[in-house]
Amino acid sequence: MRSQFSSIGLAYFLLVANFYYQSNGFNDHYTLSYSFWKVTPIILLTAFAYLNGGGLGKEHRKTMAAGLFFGGVGDWIIGMRHDGIILGALAFGIGHLFYLSLFRHHETKVHSKFLLGMLAWALVIGQLCFVPMLADHRGPLVVFASYSLLLSTCTLTAVSQFLNGSKSQNKEGLLYRAIGFFLFYISDSVLMLSHTGYWTLAPSFCVLSTYYTAQYFILYGNTMAVPTVTKSVKIN
Repeated sequence: MRSQFSSIGLAYFLLVANFYYQSNGFNDHYTLSYSFWKVTPIILLTAFAYLNGGGLGKEHRKTMAAGLFFGGVGDWIIGMRHDGIILGALAFGIGHLFYLSLFRHHETKVHSKFLLGMLAWALVIGQLCFVPMLADHRGPLVVFASYSLLLSTCTLTAVSQFLNGSKSQNKEGLLYRAIGFFLFYISDSVLMLSHTGYWTLAPSFCVLSTYYTAQYFILYGNTMAVPTVTKSVKIN
C-alpha cells in the first residue's frame, strides 16, 4: 500500500507543480486554462480512489471518489469566477459529507481543548470576514457559514478521534486524516482572510499548497484508518 501511495503521491504533486508552472505561481486566475490545470491533480486522486483505493472496499472507494469529485467541481467553479466561492463552497460541502460518512459512525470523544480553540478562531473569522458583509450579503454568507460549520465538524471529528483514540480505526490513518482536515481548515481560513483583504502574504500559494496537501493526506488517512473486511477460509 505504501508503495502505491508513494507512486500516486509523486504523480499527484508533479501535477500540482505543473499547475503552479502553467498558472504563473497559481496567480493567473479565472481562465479556462487555470481551471483545467487546477483540477488535474484532483482528477488523478479521484480515479485512483475509485479504481484502486489502496485496499478499500468497493463502497468506500466510491464514497472517497465522490468526495474528491465534488472537490474537483468546487475547484473548477472557484477557478473560473471571482464570485464562484459560494457555489464552490456548496460543491465542497457535498464532498465533505461523503468524507464524513467514512468515519462519523466510529465512536468519537470530542477533544474539549481543540473545540475551544476552534470556537475562538471562529469568533475571529466571524468578526473579520462575516460581520462586515452581513448586511449586504446575507444569503451567500449563510451558505458559506453552513459550509464552514460542516468543515469544522469534519476537522473536529478527525482530530478528536486521533487525540482521544478510536479503537476501531488504525492509529496512523487517524493521524494523517487529522492532519489533512486541519490543513483543509487552514486553507479555507486563509481563503476567507485573503478574500476580505486581511491576508496578503502569497495568498494563492498558501491556500492551494495547504489544500492539495490536505486532499492527499485525507485520502491516505482514510485508506489507512477505515477497517477492511477480510474473509477467513476454513479448511476442514
